[in-house]
Amino acid sequence: MALPFVGRSALSSAALEAEQEILTEYLSRPMTVAAPELLKAIESGPIDPSQALSLDAIARLVDPAPLAVETGWCDMPDGSGYVAVRTPMPEVTAEMVDWWFDWHPHESLRYQVWHPAAHVANSVDMPAVTGAKAHWGTVHHPVEDIGTGVVNARISFLPPNQLGFVNDGLADPNVATIVCGLVGDHDRHVQHSVMAHVWLNEESGTVLRSHFWLGAVLRPDLPGLAGDMLGRLVNRRIVRQIALPDGVPQALSQHCAEEYANLAALLPELYGRFATG
Repeated sequence: MALPFVGRSALSSAALEAEQEILTEYLSRPMTVAAPELLKAIESGPIDPSQALSLDAIARLVDPAPLAVETGWCDMPDGSGYVAVRTPMPEVTAEMVDWWFDWHPHESLRYQVWHPAAHVANSVDMPAVTGAKAHWGTVHHPVEDIGTGVVNARISFLPPNQLGFVNDGLADPNVATIVCGLVGDHDRHVQHSVMAHVWLNEESGTVLRSHFWLGAVLRPDLPGLAGDMLGRLVNRRIVRQIALPDGVPQALSQHCAEEYANLAALLPELYGRFATG
């Protein structure tokens, strides 16, 4: 029997206890390992920066034609970092993905199940008005360690057309769903990166293209014109090199491969168990 999706405030203490008992069982499961060829691509070293997909070409992610590099990472000449990871998710549908990004941030245990070794906690700020996708306009506050130390992150999820996609992918037969946003750091009080996850439809389910442009959109957490003006001043190579710790692109590509390989295995089961039936 499927359990309806509700946030923490709507769960009774008995229902919350039952959910936590079920999810605790998932924490003890071995994580699903990413495909060997994917891990080999990450471990083989940086790609040539000329093969990285430009942030200006983000809309290319909805085209199923092969990219120059589907999985790889590098440091860019402008001081930013680049990450691309392609993850097959053969039994995962758009409905499952959209439900997941609406469901998991309401309880830290749900987030921990995704990657027990790296995910610590999560919470969410809900938008005043819900968009076409429930996660649009939400702000997630994940606490995690991708291998470079614990980070108190902030992810502002946006409609794809606000990040450079031609449209939101809602009517594109190639696109199952798109999850994208701006990433920031609570401790450093700064927005810094663009994140885009594009699920493409395949006969067996979906395949995920995950891309990150690290340090590409530096902006201090200041309101209005003050933040905009300082953002223009700090968006330069020397600042990015200082702000982006060594090893982040490779560490993030490894983490991304791990968490989405695990989600590909868990999501159909979690959806069947907890989504509205």
